[in-house]
Amino acid sequence: MRPRFNEGDHIFVDPEAQPENGSYVVARLEDENQATFKQLILDGNKKHLKALNPDWPTKFIEINGNCTIVGKIIYKGEKF
Repeated sequence: MRPRFNEGDHIFVDPEAQPENGSYVVARLEDENQATFKQLILDGNKKHLKALNPDWPTKFIEINGNCTIVGKIIYKGEKF
């Protein structure tokens, strides 16, 4: 079962942790001046970022050298 992330939850990001398939990551896309919180999907030689919001218009973003993984989510704390 995948963790659920809700608005207001706290996440801890470890820039030293090695992300693997299915990891939740913070990534910076080179063509945008902001970070994004997505799930990393590794499929053979291809890498994608998967949107966590099921209503998000772009479900997958292909990573082709245009992305830097800032860190892996290692802890989620729910809001009170």
